[in-house]
Amino acid sequence: MSAGPFSGSALKADFPLVSVQFERCNQDIEKEVSLGKDELTFTICVPTENTDIPSDRITQARDCVIVQTPGCKNVSILPAGTMQLTIKVSKSAFLEHHLQCPQIRDWLTKTSGNVEFLHSERFASRLRDVGGTALEISASNETPARLESIGQSFLLGLVGALTLEWLWKQSVPRYQRTKAFNCFQMARDIVLEGIGETSDPWTDTLNRLGSRRTVEKAFAKFINMGPAMYARVLRLNNARRKILDDANTEKSIGDIAAEEGFWDWSRFTAYYRKQFGELPSVTRSKFLLSK
Repeated sequence: MSAGPFSGSALKADFPLVSVQFERCNQDIEKEVSLGKDELTFTICVPTENTDIPSDRITQARDCVIVQTPGCKNVSILPAGTMQLTIKVSKSAFLEHHLQCPQIRDWLTKTSGNVEFLHSERFASRLRDVGGTALEISASNETPARLESIGQSFLLGLVGALTLEWLWKQSVPRYQRTKAFNCFQMARDIVLEGIGETSDPWTDTLNRLGSRRTVEKAFAKFINMGPAMYARVLRLNNARRKILDDANTEKSIGDIAAEEGFWDWSRFTAYYRKQFGELPSVTRSKFLLSK
């Protein structure tokens, strides 16, 4: 979402039943997550030297574990410079493990399709250890049998760590998303529905969510821009994706811009250059040269 050239990195390690991924980039990233029927993820923030995490941004608190259950749809904001670790496990293997606590099994079954925010410094620390070890192992040449054994060990560690924390505290304390985030998410959904329109169909609805100022403050709090600018950034990203699509190589950039509601060519190129650090014609040239 941030303006300027993008740079980032992602590292992934796959094992039977468990996969681990680290992500980091130089811009604010908005992520939409949609899980399958047998997928369960645990996501945490990994501290970095230059990370400044606002106390009210719970999804980036260092002792917060975001639990995304099967079938859930979630929106999260990854601030620039923040490193995020996501561990994905087989839901059935996690719930049916012989060391699994019955209370955890019941809790995860009841919360299926939802997102939970656990407040546990120990569990978060354990996930960081597992993630770091997984990446180290993935760099070595292991046999399939060894990888399966390692995946089972990781699963055991996850189940054991959460079970111990749960039994010790008789549950794990949870964060609740703030009213400001709920306001942002509802307004964001309305903006997304109106992206294909040439007018401003969401203005009245945004006002019904609260005062205009309340909505503007909610957007500024979580993505550092207002709803109008957010809509423009989304349309610019849509245009960039179309420019980089093989199916559109014969289509003019002007036509692509018009499809996304940009009718003034000079204004579109100015917005595009500010957002991506290059002109749209340069983006297309690079894409065609890479073919």
